[in-house]
Amino acid sequence: MSVVLFDLDGTLIDSERYYFSIWQELMAQAGYRLEKDFYQSVVGSPTSILKEKFQQHFGEIPMFDQLFEAFMDRRKKAQKEGVFPLTKGCYEYLEYLKRKNISCGVVTSSYQKEAEGILENMELAPFFAFGVYGDQVTKGKPDPEIYHKAIQIANQPADQILVYEDSPNGILSAVRAGLSCIHIKNFVAPTPEIERLVNSSHSDFWEVLSLTDSSSN
Repeated sequence: MSVVLFDLDGTLIDSERYYFSIWQELMAQAGYRLEKDFYQSVVGSPTSILKEKFQQHFGEIPMFDQLFEAFMDRRKKAQKEGVFPLTKGCYEYLEYLKRKNISCGVVTSSYQKEAEGILENMELAPFFAFGVYGDQVTKGKPDPEIYHKAIQIANQPADQILVYEDSPNGILSAVRAGLSCIHIKNFVAPTPEIERLVNSSHSDFWEVLSLTDSSSN
């Protein structure tokens, strides 16, 4: 393994629960009940297609544009203030990869300016050699385009690249690009179908590190 690729939201940072709570509140104000199961199904999708997914599920939502604008305002405020906790062991695992001279990249549906701001605020930016972002591709996860682009930038064979993802959409994107993927069990619990696609599932990066240390002994 010479390159490790990380999703951002829900993988490196525990942000999806926070975003879900915002959407729950906004949808309730508009008279809708947002179920966790539905929201989990859209985690990992680019924000540009959320309207389509919400309206496929709920039907026509007259106030959706205003709801979406309110969500994005609160999302940007949270990102600017860096309110999200890091996934446990994240920083330590990145330090471990740095010591091993393993190159790291971020592959996220978030737009570049937004994602880079989060990485800076959370003091993670120095660990990453490159990033691929939602506004740099024409098709979002679960389409493999974003990971195909990451493979090109990494300039390494696919069997030398490992991916960490939390969402089914992200896992499908990575696997469809021919990459090995490890599931971080954050906001979205693994389904049997997803379990069959990934190398393994872990609660956090402390668990990844403990297994890495034991396998190297």
